[in-house]
Amino acid sequence: MAAEKHMSRHYFKILPMKKLSLMFLALICFFTFNANAQILGGATLGLQAPIGDFADGAKMGVGINLVGKYMIKENMAVGLNIGYNRFGAEDFGFDEYDIDASYSMIPVTGLFEYHFAGNSIKPYVGADLGLYSFGAKVKYEGESEKDSEIYLGLAPVAGITYDINDNVTFCANLKIHNVFSDGDTASWIGINAGVIIPLN
Repeated sequence: MAAEKHMSRHYFKILPMKKLSLMFLALICFFTFNANAQILGGATLGLQAPIGDFADGAKMGVGINLVGKYMIKENMAVGLNIGYNRFGAEDFGFDEYDIDASYSMIPVTGLFEYHFAGNSIKPYVGADLGLYSFGAKVKYEGESEKDSEIYLGLAPVAGITYDINDNVTFCANLKIHNVFSDGDTASWIGINAGVIIPLN
């Protein structure tokens, strides 16, 4: 459907990703040779608010994120994220038609975090870098069309962790996602909360 393709490419153009495979290979090698580091896993859920040009076409969304990370030092972590974020789409002036449209963003990223000293509550900052799969779906008069592309994304993050007990840590963060193409950027702010547990 022409309308769906127009929506899916409204903010983006395809971007080569040759250098990212090297980043993920480096992370895998690092994890392999640092088996004694503490391994953590967790999940967060949160509201996702489009900003900038992306807010012209996308409504407030929700997102879930799964994370695995290694504490290379007591206050530093590296790891991997995979998430799913879904946004409703604005009407684009087609109110008279029965059109249901939505966007999705699936990030697969590496991460780095620096944790500041504290007692039970510890602030931290960091950033995610990796691939974002951007998808658009349109339903019209019983027909459904989908399209997706892959782009480079960067997401700085700031948050806190709170040790509930020795095995469960509460975490909350503010993450600003930026997905890049040739001359365009889609951005949104995620307000997320979840838990982290040790895996070793």
